[in-house]
Amino acid sequence: MSPVRVLIASDHEIVRSGLRQLLKTEKIFDVVGQTDTAGLVEAFRDLLPGVVLLEVSRPASGLPAVARLHQTIPQARVVVLSTNENASFVRSMLASGALAYVLKDAFESELYQALMLAARGHRFLDPRLSDSLTDLLLGTAGKGTGRPHIKRLSRRETQVLRAITQGFTGREIAEQFGLSEKTIQTYRARIYEKLELRSRADLVHYALAHGLGWEDNS
Repeated sequence: MSPVRVLIASDHEIVRSGLRQLLKTEKIFDVVGQTDTAGLVEAFRDLLPGVVLLEVSRPASGLPAVARLHQTIPQARVVVLSTNENASFVRSMLASGALAYVLKDAFESELYQALMLAARGHRFLDPRLSDSLTDLLLGTAGKGTGRPHIKRLSRRETQVLRAITQGFTGREIAEQFGLSEKTIQTYRARIYEKLELRSRADLVHYALAHGLGWEDNS
């Protein structure tokens, strides 16, 4: 079997170097390159890896990187390596296109397993996530080995999502758009249903990943 071609991505050079040295000890992997999150899409196009190992220290760079890569190259397979155990963050990563999520205190064998599974199009969630959390994440992000199915938001739903993530109340949003609070509640319910999210924190992470949170609503 041919080695799995791995592209390492991190905003920290020392992390990239450390991961490269780790994977070089295993013949099942071929590290084809490394990049920061800003150059991820270009590096993927140039190197055509089988899987991306993305180290995430800051949601502000990691989430948009995954979303941008998935939107540009839907077939890209991403393994996220992070210390963040927050359910909303993990769920948002999966919803944005990541196939696997590994905590930094994982065993090396678990990271290798995640990379191998992701390269074949399968999901992997770190076993240190509780069983209940794992069930929740799998139920939210979609079942099976396929990508999560996210329905497209309408223009008005996108505007309401932006307003929610900017901290406006239902009444304030209703006043902005000249609508009733009940109508805004209906839009909010549709947004949760379409994006398969459960809390305002989920919406904020999703908006951050897709560049929706801080734009003008006009």
